[in-house]
Amino acid sequence: LFPPSSCYFSSLSCCDSSISFCTLGGRMKVATIILASTSVVGVVGLDIVATQDECTSVAEKDRTDCGFSGIDQPGCESKGCCWVPVSPNPGNLPWCFKKSSPPSPSPSPSPSPAPTPTPTPTPTPTPTPTPPSPSPTPGPLPSCQIFSENQCQGDVIITDPSFDANRWYTPLKGEDGYQSSFQDYGKLVAHSTVVYSDAMLKEASLEVIAQHKDPSVTFTYILGGKEQSTGKAKFSSDQTEPLTVTVKGSDGSVVDLEPVDFRWNAPDIKARSGDYRGGQKGAIVELFGWPHAEIEQECKDLADMGYLGVKVFPTMEQVMSTEPFNNFLNPWYFMYQPVSYRLQGRMGSRDDLRKMIHACRAVGVRVYADAVINHMSGGGNDANQYHRNPNAGCAKWGNKTSSLPGGHSPFYTQDFTYTTGKHSGKPPMQEFPAVPYGPTDFHCERALNSWTDPLDLNAGWLTGLTDLNTEKDNVQERIAAYLTDLIGIGFSGFRIDAAKHIKPDDLVGILGKFRRNVGGKLPSDFFTWLEVLLGGEADMLMCNPGSGYNYGTYFTGKLAAAGFSADEIKQVKTWNSGYPKEAEKGIDDCDIGKSGTQRVVIQNDDHDQQNPGSSSRDMGNAGCVLIKGCDEQEHRNFEVELFTNPPGSTNNNEDYPIRAVLSSFYWGDGDVQGMPDGKSDCSLCTVNCETCKSMGYQKAHDPASKGYDSGKGKYTRVHRDATIVSAMRKWMGLADEEQDQQRIV
Repeated sequence: LFPPSSCYFSSLSCCDSSISFCTLGGRMKVATIILASTSVVGVVGLDIVATQDECTSVAEKDRTDCGFSGIDQPGCESKGCCWVPVSPNPGNLPWCFKKSSPPSPSPSPSPSPAPTPTPTPTPTPTPTPTPPSPSPTPGPLPSCQIFSENQCQGDVIITDPSFDANRWYTPLKGEDGYQSSFQDYGKLVAHSTVVYSDAMLKEASLEVIAQHKDPSVTFTYILGGKEQSTGKAKFSSDQTEPLTVTVKGSDGSVVDLEPVDFRWNAPDIKARSGDYRGGQKGAIVELFGWPHAEIEQECKDLADMGYLGVKVFPTMEQVMSTEPFNNFLNPWYFMYQPVSYRLQGRMGSRDDLRKMIHACRAVGVRVYADAVINHMSGGGNDANQYHRNPNAGCAKWGNKTSSLPGGHSPFYTQDFTYTTGKHSGKPPMQEFPAVPYGPTDFHCERALNSWTDPLDLNAGWLTGLTDLNTEKDNVQERIAAYLTDLIGIGFSGFRIDAAKHIKPDDLVGILGKFRRNVGGKLPSDFFTWLEVLLGGEADMLMCNPGSGYNYGTYFTGKLAAAGFSADEIKQVKTWNSGYPKEAEKGIDDCDIGKSGTQRVVIQNDDHDQQNPGSSSRDMGNAGCVLIKGCDEQEHRNFEVELFTNPPGSTNNNEDYPIRAVLSSFYWGDGDVQGMPDGKSDCSLCTVNCETCKSMGYQKAHDPASKGYDSGKGKYTRVHRDATIVSAMRKWMGLADEEQDQQRIV
C-alpha cells in the first residue's frame, strides 16, 4: 500500500484504543482508533487514504483484512486502508484490507506469530509453551509502560502454568474498586453441575465444585436453604422450584450461585397439528433485539401462525457500558462478549427468561438459545479500573460493567494494564470468577491473521476476544455444564456462535459431555446448529474431510466414534452460510447428492449481514438483506422461496428440515448500531456523551403488525407477513387458514 519506510498499521485489540502511524512528506499522522472489543468501531484523526491504483495493485493473496464487522468505506479509508468491494465474493475476500506482511515492525507489544504448519487429520499434541518473561517489579509501571506478558510464540497456543499465580485479582470487601456484586470472588469461586440420570430428565445429581485461594479452607454448602458438608445431592420432581445454592468457606467467605433450574419444572410442549416431527422439522423465528418479556407476549401468535419455535440472542451476562463506542451506546455486538454464564443478559433476567420460556412452551412454541462458548470478553474490555495505551498518547480508560441487574460480576483481561493485584503482586490475566475461569483456561494471546490456518482459527483471539482453551478438559466440562443449564431452564436447543473457531475435536468433546449430562442421549426434540462461516476456506471446513479441520464427515465420524447414534448426529447441524447461492458448500463433503440436507439449517437474511460492508456471506442475487436497501417485495420473495423451493432441494417436504426467518430492526439515524430495547439510549450515558448518537426505545411486540414495518430504529416483524406465513404453513402441512391469518395479523 505504501513505501516500506512510510507507513505501518497496528491493530491492537482492546476496548478503547489503538493507533496507526503514517509518515507522508515528513509529517506523522496519528490516529486514535476506538474499539468495541469485538471489533474496531471508529477512527479519529487520520486523513491518509491509499490511492485507487495502490489498492487495486495489491494481489488478492496479499490482502489482509483491515476492517471489522460494520465498517464502511469512509471508516476503512480513514484507517489508511483500501476499500475495494468484491461482488460476487465466493472467496470471501476482504473489502477493507491492507497489504500482508508490512516490512516495518508493529508497535504492539505482541510479537508476530511465526508461520504455522498445516495439521494432519489426527489431533496434534499440544506444543511445549515458551516460559513467560520475568515479571516486572510489583506495583504500577512507570511512565506509560504496560505489561506485555503471555504473548504466543511460534506454534505455542497454551498459557504457561506459571500465570496461575496472577489469579485472584478481584478486590476484597473494603478495598479500592470493590462492589457488593463481587461477593467474595477475590478468594472463593464455585459453580454447579447437573447430570440427569436418564433421557427422561426426571431425576438428577447435582455437584457444587468450589475452590478457595487458601486450600486449607473447608466449605459448607447450602442447597435450597439446607446446610450440608458435601457439595453433592440428588433431586427429583419433588423439587418444584429453582434450587438456591450458596457456598460458605470456613474463613467466613460466601458466594451465592445462580439458582439451578431442573428440566422437569418446565412445562411440556403443547401438542399442535402439523408436520413438526417431534421438534425435528419446522420454521424458527429469530427475534433480534427483542426483550424476553416481549417475546413472551408474541409466543401465542407464533403458535397460531404455525412456527416451530423462536431463537433468542445471547442470554448470559454480557458486557455493557455507560460510555459510547463510535458514538453508539451499547451496540448490538456487546451481546457476544460474555462476562459469565449467569443467565442475566441484556434482554432480561433469569426470572424473565424462565417466565418467557415456560409461557412459550405452554402454547407449543420451542425456544432456542444462542450459546457463546468460544471466548469471553475482549482484551482490555473488563472490570479493571486502570487501562492505558502508550501508542495513543497514553490514553486512559476505566472499567466496563455488565447486564447483571444491580452490579456486575468481576472480570479481567491482560491487555493495556499497568497495575498489579493487591494480593498477588502481579498484573491481571484472563480471569472470570463467576464462571469460574482463570488464566490458564485461555489460549495465550495471538492475533487471528489467517482464516485458512487451523492453528490460527482455533487459538487466535478473534477480533481481540479472549479465546478459551477448549482443548482443556475442565473448560469442556464447564461449557457442558452451561449448556445443560440452558436445557434445565427449558430451552429445546441452541445455536453455537463462532463454532469454526473451536477445533472440531474439541466440539465433539464438549457435546459428548453435554450428552452425558442430559441422560446419556440427546433429547428427542433437541437440536443444535453450528455457525461455520464459509468463504475461501470452504474446502477445508466442509468439503475435504482430510483437511484436519473439517465440520463435515470428519466431524460426524468423530461424533459416531464418541457414541452418537445416526439420528443424534442429524441433531447436530451446521448453519449453511453457502445458502442460497452455493448451498452445496455448507453440506458434508460439499456433495448434496451424497450427504443430503438433513444436517443443515438454512436462512435468507441473518443478523451478521446487516452491518455495512459485511462480506462474510456471499448471497449474490439469490438472497438479500432487508435493512441494507433490499426491496420489500424482493425480500418477501426470497423468504417465500425458503419454504417453497429452496436452492439445492429436490424434495421440499423432506429436505432442509429446519429453516430460519430473521425479524430484526433498522439502524437508527446515521446508521446507529444500537438496539431499540432502550439500553442504547444516550440518556443512560455518563462518560464522553457529547457525541453520543441515541437509539430510543421501541416496543417490539405489536399485535396489530402485518409485517415489514419500517423506519429508523423500528422493528421489522418480517415473520408476521401473511404471504410468508402462508408459505410456511403449507410446507408444514397446515391449512392456509386465511381467516385465522387475518385474525392473527
